[in-house]
Amino acid sequence: MSSVGCPAAAKVVVYDLARRVAVADRWSSRDVILFGTPAAEPHQADGFHREAGGAEGDSFLWSKRQAEVSLTWDDVVARAAVVDLAPYASVKKQSVVVSLNGTEVGRFVLNDVRHRYSLRLPAKAQRAGENRLRFAFARAASPADADPKNPDKRALAASFYSLVVGRADDGALEALLGRGAPRPFSVAENAGIPTLTQVGPGVIRYALRLPARAELRFVPDLHSAARTAGASASFRVTVEAQPGHEREVWRRVIGTHDKRVAEVAVRLPGAAGTIVRLGLHVGGVGGDDRFAWGTWTAPRVVGVEGSVQGFAPAPLTSEEASEGASLREEVAGVNVVLVILDAARAHELGCYGYGRATTPEIDRIAAEGVVFENAFTPAVYTLGAMSSLWTSQHPDRHHSEVSFSARLPKDRLTLAEVLGAQGIHTAGFVANSVAGTAFGFDRGFSEFHEVYRQYGSQGDVFRKTVHPWLQSHKDRRFFAYVHFREPHFPYDPPPPFNTRFGPDGPIPAALRKDPVAFGAWITDGNQGRRSLSAEEREHLLRLYDGNLAFADQEVGALRRALEAEGLWDRTVLIVAADHGEGMSEHGWVGHNVHVYEEAVHVPLVVRFPAGKGPAGARVAGLVDLLDLAPTIADLFGALGRGGSDEQFEGRSLLPVVAGAPGKPAVLSRTVWDRPVYALRDEAFKFVYDTRTGEERLFDLVSDPGETRDVRWKEPIRAAYFREALHQWTLDLGRRRVTATEAIERFPDPSQCENMKALGYLGNDVQCPVK
Repeated sequence: MSSVGCPAAAKVVVYDLARRVAVADRWSSRDVILFGTPAAEPHQADGFHREAGGAEGDSFLWSKRQAEVSLTWDDVVARAAVVDLAPYASVKKQSVVVSLNGTEVGRFVLNDVRHRYSLRLPAKAQRAGENRLRFAFARAASPADADPKNPDKRALAASFYSLVVGRADDGALEALLGRGAPRPFSVAENAGIPTLTQVGPGVIRYALRLPARAELRFVPDLHSAARTAGASASFRVTVEAQPGHEREVWRRVIGTHDKRVAEVAVRLPGAAGTIVRLGLHVGGVGGDDRFAWGTWTAPRVVGVEGSVQGFAPAPLTSEEASEGASLREEVAGVNVVLVILDAARAHELGCYGYGRATTPEIDRIAAEGVVFENAFTPAVYTLGAMSSLWTSQHPDRHHSEVSFSARLPKDRLTLAEVLGAQGIHTAGFVANSVAGTAFGFDRGFSEFHEVYRQYGSQGDVFRKTVHPWLQSHKDRRFFAYVHFREPHFPYDPPPPFNTRFGPDGPIPAALRKDPVAFGAWITDGNQGRRSLSAEEREHLLRLYDGNLAFADQEVGALRRALEAEGLWDRTVLIVAADHGEGMSEHGWVGHNVHVYEEAVHVPLVVRFPAGKGPAGARVAGLVDLLDLAPTIADLFGALGRGGSDEQFEGRSLLPVVAGAPGKPAVLSRTVWDRPVYALRDEAFKFVYDTRTGEERLFDLVSDPGETRDVRWKEPIRAAYFREALHQWTLDLGRRRVTATEAIERFPDPSQCENMKALGYLGNDVQCPVK
């Protein structure tokens, strides 16, 4: 019997499992390190350049002349290893000496191309616990050696692809050295269709949110070398919806003489939106796993398009876009003043519910404008945060080729450059040297003033600089940026703010007057060399609040200067912070090194001219500092111009103010080239340390103070966040591929149509015509 009704929505690829293998949870009976993937980072003890190579094909990492890999073993037994290496192209006849915990275990000359090498790791060279496998290369070269104009000055010796370690009597390791043997967890493409190779026994587990009508599709097969060896392998698919309860939903054994299998479609149990772990298992048959090598061609989860929300923002609906356009028309022709309070955490402002009267001026502005209740910084240090604000890019993108502490690269488009190209006069006034010219933040500004050089860094210096400037520029359209040092360290507000919220003690005033000594005093507390008393902690907080109250007074003075020049109702005023500040809530005073809420949650208040925008409004959705450059460009009618449509990652907040949702999640990080990351949605925060692999999951609804790690109670959710975070950071380190470029990868119309049929390309994609 047939029925007439609405046709079922077409299914598309929601998860491309082959291309997600780098971030999946991979288990093997052997130690397998895939360099260039997040899971490898805790093993990269020393001598590796963090940015991964190989956006296409197998990932790898460049090493310096000396590189060390960390390996942890519970027992001491004879082991063997297979390492997959290639010398840097400019280094000929490269050689290496390999040692384990100081004992030489191998030396060889590298082939000129990628090759696998065998190592013996004798028990006498090992120890229970951490071991260090050291590679000492004969020479290194820099890309700049061949091209002096190349900014890449790194010394490169070799590229590391993988390291597989097993017991010395494991015949499967020797088999991996054979001609045509697979590389573990590798991905190859044929006409755009990916094939994932899995060396068993092993499992690849993917944490994902099920789309509507979820289905797993794939073609299983023996690896060609396994067929040649006359082997068999078992293939299984499992789904884990409850921790510890894996349900098998498909299985098959494939032998040498079996015919090629047609595409398999497995319905995945569970309601749309459910987070599950999907497992792909490959193992041996009859206890023989020497050639348990399997492949999964086009492994993908398909479902109804748009039926599940990941961590990427959804496109604006036509209604939301229309509401944003209406607000844009209302504020046409305005000026914009951006005020940054350095190290101001949102918690301490009255408009965010703080009990002390720290910010009456900003609270008044907030009552006339819009308060973004959940605004976050992408970086808990000024250099990273302000680079992100100006470029609308995450730190892992705007500093992808250089150290986190380097000057902003010249090829990163800034807001000031976008505005300047449209004839807008731009002026910067900074009281913090880290926000100044030394790091390239003046680029694109019509004028840039480091006021601390002439007048000092105290907040009232802007009365001498910004206020007169407003008077002389009131007859032209402008963008002005004012960066306060307060409430940043040193926590030494001027009278009467030093006693505004209580007595001036017990921390001596003389100590606070010496920033070096005061900084050392705080460092001793952070490092555990001395304990802060409850009275000292409370005094620090009073001083911080006093600093904030002083800055608030000066924000009020700026408002009155705008009013006096007739600019108040011709100007959009934005008050924000670059990052927050810890006050020993989690044992740390300051910022830089942790991603708790006190460091990442920042104030964001936007006041529109009277009658030209909402007043007294509050926005609950997630936003971050990457959204400020697009918002300001939007206010000037410059959004999408000058390349900003391709380079800006953030979104204009005008539609959000008008009612569009915020972001599904925000990403923050610490300093260092190997940072701590935090991925946060509206309910949970996942924290990951790239140096150690330590991770934590906090339920922010029941535990807003982040005191209880619930990762053990919610391992599937933790895995989901981990994969999302790793995929996000990996993608940030790679150049974005446009939709046009994605189509151009398949110039043959039949290839393009095949990709559409498999769901890799949407049905709206126009394939080329023969």
